[in-house]
Amino acid sequence: MEAKLPRTGGVYSPPAGTKGVSNTTIQSVPYNALVDDLTADANAARPITAGGTGSTTASGARTALGLAIGTNVQAFDAGLQSIAGLTTAADRMIYTTASDVYATTALTPFARTILDDVDAAAARTTLGVAIGTNVQAYDALLQSIAGLTTAANQIIYLTATDTAAVATITAFGRSLLDDADATAARSTLGLGTAATRNTGTSGANVPLLDGANTWSAAQIFSSNPTISNTAPYLRFQDITTSAYDARIRLDANNVYIDGSADGSTYAEVLRFEMDTKIGYMSQLFLGSSGEAIRLAAPTVGQDPYISWYSGATRTGFIQYSDTGTKTGFFITNDVSDDALGIASDGSINALKFWDQSRSVLDTVWTTGNLSSAELNSIYGYTPANGANSIVAGNGLTGGGTLAASRTLTLGTPATLTATSTNLVSATSHSHDVDWAGGIASIAAGGVGSYAWAQRVGNTNGYALGATVPGANLEAASSSSGGGTVLSGTWRCMGNIGAGSTAGGSLSLFLRIS
Repeated sequence: MEAKLPRTGGVYSPPAGTKGVSNTTIQSVPYNALVDDLTADANAARPITAGGTGSTTASGARTALGLAIGTNVQAFDAGLQSIAGLTTAADRMIYTTASDVYATTALTPFARTILDDVDAAAARTTLGVAIGTNVQAYDALLQSIAGLTTAANQIIYLTATDTAAVATITAFGRSLLDDADATAARSTLGLGTAATRNTGTSGANVPLLDGANTWSAAQIFSSNPTISNTAPYLRFQDITTSAYDARIRLDANNVYIDGSADGSTYAEVLRFEMDTKIGYMSQLFLGSSGEAIRLAAPTVGQDPYISWYSGATRTGFIQYSDTGTKTGFFITNDVSDDALGIASDGSINALKFWDQSRSVLDTVWTTGNLSSAELNSIYGYTPANGANSIVAGNGLTGGGTLAASRTLTLGTPATLTATSTNLVSATSHSHDVDWAGGIASIAAGGVGSYAWAQRVGNTNGYALGATVPGANLEAASSSSGGGTVLSGTWRCMGNIGAGSTAGGSLSLFLRIS
């Protein structure tokens, strides 16, 4: 019901005619309307102007009062509660000490100039350590130099990429290094002009070996010459008829010895690689009747060797080793690591084979450590009859000499009969059958069937104790009543037991027809 009471500033005022007057009749219509209006107003939300909230819910009341959580006021938070309890001062910042637990620490104006930098480069500029401006950028070579231990009269040089070392430099060395050009350097070295070199003894100059000058036999020098040029070489020329020329030349990292048959076309004979300390030779002819090549190790355990390569892969080598498992002179297959050699034990077993897969040094058998008889037995020969052979005896087939593998086969046996005997022929055999012990019949089975029976008492009867499919066994002659004598002939093959006492022994029967 809509309230009818007029409200001024949220205060209700009853309509005229609703209040009772002394000695006046109370009218029900205005009074009832007032009562209904008061009832509706009491059940409605009291407006804020009347001291209410203007809402019937807590959320609506907070909104009406301007206290909506998350909009007008902050929702409760443990971290904010911790911050609220802090005691703050100028130039301090808040930081956490645990989950939702805060404290303050000093924050200077200078620190704030770092915190407002957008990246590491800006921070380094603020700190005055800009790489390449205030500090040196990292460099592997500089790091290597920083690790050197230096002393007086030393220079820095490189041993590899970005790897530095120190070496001694004398005052004379420095006097050479400060020369402005080759002329000044030759002057420091006492070598004369660019075209000549002073011998250092008589004072005479000889042509500088720079590729454009030659020496005569009279121009002998007492010191080592310097040959300076692009790919310089020293040429030796024999002026006799049909003589060959030779030269020694330096090209990049290699020193070459070349030969020529016409004085203009040269071919490499020998090469020394300066960087790898390796020498190469196109062909070698040894004309010495004595020791021509020597591989000498400076100390025990340093064993030089001659190797063979296929491309960049070593495939084999020959080496004498004075230490280790294989002591002696060995030829090694580098692919399988197997080796054949002469050990240093000085015995008839010195010839050895190294089996890499088993890590065993085996002895190689020779006539030095095997007798003639042992060798003959290995190869299947004897001095008396030459080659041995395998002979197939009676009842066997196959055989032959030991020149090939042989197979011995047992011949097919003959069929057993009532008169079979022990017999062997060239390709067959048969056996004697002992029929002693009695005869029995069974109800079923065929030729070659077997059964057993037990002798009853001292009689010749048998109580057969086994069956064959389809029938029960009965005795051919039984003291206990017997049974039907069945067709077929059965022979006792022998008794198993203690004779003919009661209980008897077991007999094995064979049906032969």
